[in-house]
Amino acid sequence: MSWFPQIGSGSIVQFPATRSRKWRALLNELESGEQILLPDRTAGQIEWLLRFQDLTDAERSSLSALFTTSQGSFGTFTFIDPLANLLGWSEDLTQPNWQPGLLRTNAGISDPLGTKRASSISNASAGAQALQQTLGVPGDYVACFSAWIRSDATETVILQRDNIQTRVTAGPAWRRESISGKGVAAGTESTFSIALGAGQTIDVWGLQVEAQPYPSAYKQTSVPSGIFEETYFENDELTVTSTSVGLSSCEIRLMSRV
Repeated sequence: MSWFPQIGSGSIVQFPATRSRKWRALLNELESGEQILLPDRTAGQIEWLLRFQDLTDAERSSLSALFTTSQGSFGTFTFIDPLANLLGWSEDLTQPNWQPGLLRTNAGISDPLGTKRASSISNASAGAQALQQTLGVPGDYVACFSAWIRSDATETVILQRDNIQTRVTAGPAWRRESISGKGVAAGTESTFSIALGAGQTIDVWGLQVEAQPYPSAYKQTSVPSGIFEETYFENDELTVTSTSVGLSSCEIRLMSRV
């Protein structure tokens, strides 16, 4: 499986980037003139217009290699939405996307916005337990896992991606903590988790995974989306312009089936 390459320190696109959602409907016109219009739910597409400036030779080569491997617009690859929170059900920890282990979750907790969209997670077991979700993010991709956390008592909890972890402190005030970097090399999936020690309880809100080095503004999610396994180049030509010694620019149009 091929993925659209990251550039620089771990970004997928340079901003501004354009995303256009397209729908298709089927129209059947009867002899009486009456029209029946039905949505074609299997024909949805997202069009991406990506403009890159000051690409290094290595970055240019990675884009050209994907274009060659895909045989222009013929083959497909996976594209990860650079604007999305990739987690499913970011505020409903009871959904099957989440694996809570022996943790207990309780919704309706006050959050940093003054509403009650946060959740409490507690570990009543004798050992460490983790709330986790596995996504189709390759291990070689840089990704950022972030969450707002707090606790009535000062607690040290673990944010983790696969086998890489960082210890963060939860206290009475809400704080946004994050872990960023790559996962297991050559892995086709990544697991993101918050681990609590025995007897610990914390409040969490704003759980988010993004395919970039740093967290952006939190985006609430429901059904998981943002990983498009059927994406292809819209054109059969890739024009790359040399702008300086060792630097290039190009414009790429992609189409993702949704």
